[in-house]
Amino acid sequence: MATFSPSPAPKRSSRLRPQRGSSPPRRTRAVPGSDATSRVVTPVQPMQSFPYISGNPTVASMDVDETGSSFGANPRLGGDVVFARSNEMLVTFYANLPVEVKQVLKNTDFYKVPFIGAIDTLTGFAVVASAQTCFVWQHAQAIRGIPTCYIFSSPRDLSQMDPPFHALIPHGPSREPGLILVSPSGEVRFWDSIGIGLAGGEHYVTTHLALKEEAGEQVNNLVRSDAQTFVVSTTGGNLFRLTLTSTGGKYHLASRSFSRPIPTGSFSRLFPSIFSSSSSHHEPEAFECIYSVALGEQTEKGDKDIWAIARRRVQKWVLKAEGWEEFQFSFDLADVLEPVIESKTDLNRNLDLELLDAAVDRQVNIVNCEVYADYGVRRIYTLALVSAVNGNFEIEDIKTVPYQSTFISNVNVHARIQLLFNGSMTSIQFGDAVALCSRNSEFQDRLELKSLTDRVLGVGVNQADSSLLILTANTMMKTDLDLDKINMFDPTLAVKLTFSHSVGRTNLIKSIMTQAILFGSLPENPLHFSFPPEVDEESLMQGAEQLSEAVLRSDPEVVRRNHDLSSQLTGRKERLSWLIQFINDNAVLGKMAQQSRQRLATDAEKLYACQQLWIQYNEMLRMNPSHSVLHDCVLAYMSEVGDGQHEDVMRAFFRLHAADIGLLIRKVLELSKVASGESGISLSHFLPEANSIVVTALRSSFDYRACNLGVYGIELPMIKPWTSRPAVIDVVLSLFDASTKTVEPSATEHNSKKEPYNQLPELASVLFECIQERIDWLGSSAAANDQGASQGLNELVQRFDLLRPEVLETLRRIGHEEAAFALAEKYRDFSSLAALCHRDVIYPLKTTHMQPVFKVMLTDLKTISLESSINGVFNMSRNTTGIYIDRYFSERKDNGISWIYDLGHERYGTVATSMLSEARKASNLEAKHLMLSIGKLSHLAQLQDTNADADEAVIDANAQVAFHDELDFVSVLEALAQGFRSALEGVRGRHSLDGQIDIIMKAKASRLGAKKTMSHVFKDILRQLLQGKALSIEDAIDLLTLKDNVETFDDYVSALHLLARVAAIQLPDSRKVSAFRTVWRRIYIHDDWEAIQRTANVSDDEVIERYRNTAAYATLCACTEKRDTFPGLAMTPNEALQVPSRDEIASRWPGMSSDQVEGVMQDYNLECDTLGELNLQDVYFRLQHLAEQNTWEGL
Repeated sequence: MATFSPSPAPKRSSRLRPQRGSSPPRRTRAVPGSDATSRVVTPVQPMQSFPYISGNPTVASMDVDETGSSFGANPRLGGDVVFARSNEMLVTFYANLPVEVKQVLKNTDFYKVPFIGAIDTLTGFAVVASAQTCFVWQHAQAIRGIPTCYIFSSPRDLSQMDPPFHALIPHGPSREPGLILVSPSGEVRFWDSIGIGLAGGEHYVTTHLALKEEAGEQVNNLVRSDAQTFVVSTTGGNLFRLTLTSTGGKYHLASRSFSRPIPTGSFSRLFPSIFSSSSSHHEPEAFECIYSVALGEQTEKGDKDIWAIARRRVQKWVLKAEGWEEFQFSFDLADVLEPVIESKTDLNRNLDLELLDAAVDRQVNIVNCEVYADYGVRRIYTLALVSAVNGNFEIEDIKTVPYQSTFISNVNVHARIQLLFNGSMTSIQFGDAVALCSRNSEFQDRLELKSLTDRVLGVGVNQADSSLLILTANTMMKTDLDLDKINMFDPTLAVKLTFSHSVGRTNLIKSIMTQAILFGSLPENPLHFSFPPEVDEESLMQGAEQLSEAVLRSDPEVVRRNHDLSSQLTGRKERLSWLIQFINDNAVLGKMAQQSRQRLATDAEKLYACQQLWIQYNEMLRMNPSHSVLHDCVLAYMSEVGDGQHEDVMRAFFRLHAADIGLLIRKVLELSKVASGESGISLSHFLPEANSIVVTALRSSFDYRACNLGVYGIELPMIKPWTSRPAVIDVVLSLFDASTKTVEPSATEHNSKKEPYNQLPELASVLFECIQERIDWLGSSAAANDQGASQGLNELVQRFDLLRPEVLETLRRIGHEEAAFALAEKYRDFSSLAALCHRDVIYPLKTTHMQPVFKVMLTDLKTISLESSINGVFNMSRNTTGIYIDRYFSERKDNGISWIYDLGHERYGTVATSMLSEARKASNLEAKHLMLSIGKLSHLAQLQDTNADADEAVIDANAQVAFHDELDFVSVLEALAQGFRSALEGVRGRHSLDGQIDIIMKAKASRLGAKKTMSHVFKDILRQLLQGKALSIEDAIDLLTLKDNVETFDDYVSALHLLARVAAIQLPDSRKVSAFRTVWRRIYIHDDWEAIQRTANVSDDEVIERYRNTAAYATLCACTEKRDTFPGLAMTPNEALQVPSRDEIASRWPGMSSDQVEGVMQDYNLECDTLGELNLQDVYFRLQHLAEQNTWEGL
């Protein structure tokens, strides 16, 4: 549960459902509780799809209960499984579905086989229906056990797959209800009692509504007015009355149509009362398609108002107690709503406003749900409170509904509303969510389904307590609302929490995150948690940091008490993992400052370090030690902070003070010396544990940080890292010195099997890493304003330059020469490398010790030139060094190094081959460009060298073409990067990489909003490009074809040429063909073909000019000009319809999860559906002819 997040990506393929001629399409209707038991399918108009709603960025969804722990306890309340909880709302498990219903819905593809459902709180029964079968069961019975399921056959219409509309007939508490099913074609089936369903439900009464089949009229709604009266609406604007009568003890169902309204002219709008009395005597023009029917309160005379809602108009009827209908008036409500919506949204343009549903409260206020377009991309839903008195309509209030989707969202269930607490609350049902809005406060929330295969089938309101029952394809949920807290809700007020003293929106954002990490991880929870789309950056950062801190110190609000500390530490670590995953899943990491991200990462790495220390401590306890340095450190720390009263001080520290692990390790050496002095035992006895504590804490932190840099979006260096504070560096260095003094006097073979001898390499490695981390921080721009940073940097660099050779020499001297060489290579200490190579007095060097030296030298020539000692090594005679170099390259062929050696021996052909091979594997774009340039020059030198040895490697005849193609590929990537960076010109202030990507996406890839997964892929590829990485051919193709391409279509042509020239080496044939299809698919859907082919009052010349301005024409022209060089570049629209398979997607992105693969498949299918609906095959041949004609004219 959360507000405002985008709907799940669409999965339905338009190719899988046949079109229904000219009859209006239908969208599934949600059922308004006990007042209606059917769903109307929404008309889907060209270039539209429902619904779209935007959220209110000033309103957040959840708040934390201040009266007690909502989150720390078991996620069950009074035996019920809790799915979500806030101050205002509690969502719990209500009941399971019947076995028969579960089996049918389990593997249903709702895009292909639509289902509808309802929860009827008046009768206590629930309904789920498809085009074949209708299931009815008592939902209250499902709480106590397995409910009885009544099964009926639906009225069939072989021309379509839409389910029938249904209504239950209440017969009182002593008798089972009856059932009415109405098919879209107008066939009505009536069962007096659902008990017949136990025997197959074959005994029913059938009748047919008098629909205008020749006009494609269909039923689109069925509403229960009372126990004997039902109202049917149609796409032709007609209303039918179904009346239940009893004759001879048997029930009968009669149907007849309402009288038509009078024509809707200007006079009827100004003076509706003039025409209200004689409507039944007129035969006016037909009313437009009715979207929904709303029921008013029944009068003392027994009359009841009926409100019919069309696209823009409302129509009022009165069901008279005498059994006839009286038309009142018809009114264009959209004309009144549009100015108000424009003023509230600052939109000064014509809105594509559409009325969807309405409900009437006891004060005859109409709560209307409408939708309008937001710049042609999104659909925004709002609630309007309209007072209607004697035909006069006034807009009392407008509220935005917390939901959003796009025109092409295929979860296109028609939005339906119901009233709770006599209109104080409104629920709005969508296909994948249920939104809630308060009339009297700013409270808004949304229950969103987690699974893409789940659907909201029905919503019912229990009028006794205004609780909300929600029927989904997997379960039934109950939502209890606290109206008092909802009415008092104010997001700007402070909400004091047990674990937070922040105020306002921070608490609201933190509440969402808290519920996500506590309830979102439950596998049985059907709800998805998400942020508002315009979440406030400061609130996000503060909320995330406070929640992370609460987990770190085991706040009972978010962490359950557990005496098994290993389990408790694991649970806390998972909490923090869920937190950053939730932030990433909602794509808001870019809103967080680098310092905030690093705080979250630091909390997580400290917790991981504590977990590793606890594991180590438990292993030591199994050996029954007489003394523990770690225990001494914990006791000393807890005593210092005044928290030593715990029975189990060790567990108390790891539970409550994990954030202070950096302070803990500073005491290790000091207390080891104290223990040695008090016990009279040598310090060497305590050093192994002391070293292990420090190394474990720091090494686990470094490793965790390195593995999660991308997850947290960290840009090095770390800001004031705890792992490299001066006190930490001092304790590591002191431990190294103390251990060296213990080991060095007797560095023998026997001693090498004891500790702390084997710990010295790791201590040295950790020491170097701490110092280098400190140097990186002091030398960063972020530390430039810190007082004394510059002086501290110079002092630390000088100290490190002096210390490093001493440590390396110490390692070599006591027998760890391999570790010394490895550290010298890692930190590019060439002076020490040279010194280690010449130190052959104590331990004569083996030949293999020379190899790391030359490897480092040859891979960093710039540094080598600055190091006189290494220059000295290079200047050694051939007899001294040549033997090592020759042996090295004979035993280990490394093109990345050997080319320098080959170049020195004028083996240009070998250099060219090596450079081409290495360039194709290079991950850095500049390095790739340099390698290709060197390789091409070497190739040209080889061609001009008439004295080339016959035994040298022969360059392939196609090498020159290969270099040309690869360099073209590099040029394309460089041009792409430059084009994207141009979006940053004129942008004020400094922005992080994620911030730059967001700016570029808005400017250069604005059409990616509907492709959620592909948008993430695009961002990831763009990030790599901006970081200077060399992209794969498929990644480059995606950047070229997914960006807007407004000014020119050249990048489409570049994509095809790259595929034709470069992809043959890099891609398997199947993926290469799929890439071609993908490029052409995006070319064809680039333009607005509906507008292009709208040819009324347009000359042929203008039509041809429109064709010539399309991306398809421009690309076909380029392909026609180069068809002799690159045949087979062109592809028809029908050929481009096939999308890559899951295996191809998985092979391209091996680490991608199944959900992400599914998301990519959905986005590919979306492109395919869009192209399929355009039907461009005939247009293609015309474009091809024009392209060929253009080529001939240019000859």
